[in-house]
Amino acid sequence: MAKILLTDDEEGLRLLLGRQLKRGGHEVVLACDGMEAAERLVDEEFDLIVSDMKMPRLDGMGLLERAKSIAPNTEFIILTGHGNLENAVEAFKTGNVFDYLLKPLDDITELNAVVDRAIERRHLKTENGRLIGELQARVSELEHARARLAHLAERDGLTGLLNYRTIHQKLTEALSLRESVAICLMDMDSFKMLNDTYGHPVGDEILKHVSGLLTRVCGGSVMVGRCGGDEFLLVYPDGSGADVCRIADQIRVALVEHPFVNPEGTALPIKLCFGVADSQTTGRSSVSLLAAADAALYESKHHGGDRVTLHMVEYDEDKKPTHNAYTVLDGLVTAVDHKDKYTRAHSEHMTEFALQLARTMGMSDATLEIVRIAGLLHDVGKIGVPDSVLRKPGKLTNEEYEVMKTHVTLSAAIIHGLPHLSDILDAVAHHHERWDGKGYPFGKKGEEIPLLGRIMAVADAYSAMTLDRPYRAGLPIEAALQEILKGAGTQFDPELAQTFVSAMREQLDQQQAGTRKAA
Repeated sequence: MAKILLTDDEEGLRLLLGRQLKRGGHEVVLACDGMEAAERLVDEEFDLIVSDMKMPRLDGMGLLERAKSIAPNTEFIILTGHGNLENAVEAFKTGNVFDYLLKPLDDITELNAVVDRAIERRHLKTENGRLIGELQARVSELEHARARLAHLAERDGLTGLLNYRTIHQKLTEALSLRESVAICLMDMDSFKMLNDTYGHPVGDEILKHVSGLLTRVCGGSVMVGRCGGDEFLLVYPDGSGADVCRIADQIRVALVEHPFVNPEGTALPIKLCFGVADSQTTGRSSVSLLAAADAALYESKHHGGDRVTLHMVEYDEDKKPTHNAYTVLDGLVTAVDHKDKYTRAHSEHMTEFALQLARTMGMSDATLEIVRIAGLLHDVGKIGVPDSVLRKPGKLTNEEYEVMKTHVTLSAAIIHGLPHLSDILDAVAHHHERWDGKGYPFGKKGEEIPLLGRIMAVADAYSAMTLDRPYRAGLPIEAALQEILKGAGTQFDPELAQTFVSAMREQLDQQQAGTRKAA
């Protein structure tokens, strides 16, 4: 059943058509002309308008125009005489007319059929509109949910700061897009003691309190993330180390001015250590930048905490980095040492043997310096190897070994981004290549492998065999030298292997002779 507005200035036809529509079960409202019909549209809602075209005061075209603005979703059927078909054509051009009927009607029941089709179309349009509305609402809900999930995926669940993965991703993006990037690693002093004393729920509230202060002090231009239990990372695109040091000092002041108050009403002093570095001094590698900041953070802790330390690199007259506690080199080695004590000990141990072989070969002082730095940094890529693999006491699985092998490529990537250290790249990138071509990462063989890489391969293997590990003792010197000779021509350059073994045995003989003489 539909509500129909029937408009015609011929009273007899109007009444006749009205009765016919009522027999079809519809509610019918009659209007004598377009003006009366327009007034009805203002006060009532109709499903369908059936209107004559030629009427006094306001004709069918005028009513059609009024209906378009007053009730745009109402279906419209026009009644027109045979001589006024051009009016029907004009009406159809508006796009708002469903159908038309010619007067006089040959079969009055035809009216019911046309009306039923018009009402069905209105129903379909209404249902379609409802479904579209529901779909749009659902799409909006899903988009909101997606945005919420994306936000949660980027955020730490406790503090609301950027999580570890996201803040490191933002750092990498900033380094690729910005001329300068400065960072600050922050670590809370004595957080474990606070957790042990007051319990983890209070510890969580402390972390949220500190995170809130970091967000307020840093503002919108600086990104802040949580990197660990009580560790935070600040990334400042287009900033300098000095800029970040000022922010770090503001954070220290804020922690004093806004202390954390525990549930018992006691104000607890919260202090942070800060390690600051920027890409102007460390290069554009995110790992080297983080390592430098980590080294600066270590200095802050070493001096008692609640301190801001800026990583610095000093250069000599030849624009080469001098070797002090704040160089990128020391920062990288220190960062690896924090992850695995053996790696640094092995690097220093291996460097001695690489230098000894290089000296025996009569290499220049400049080359010896390259060998020295390369030896210390050859395993720096292990900073990116998971602790579960790096510190595993037993044999690695095939999957773990593949992960471990990536340290060579990562070492090369780090060094490639460091200023003034690109000349050591060949040595570091090729120290796991084999003479027979079965090494990695490039599978080079023979003299395709750079000479410094071949030197490093011999020294690296000898150090690994002779250095004690927590789960096994190192091999005796002579046993390790025999292993080097066994690998000559397969794993090692045969000439270098023989030179190294001869030099080591000669040194051992001299040491034994000196011992006998002293006795």
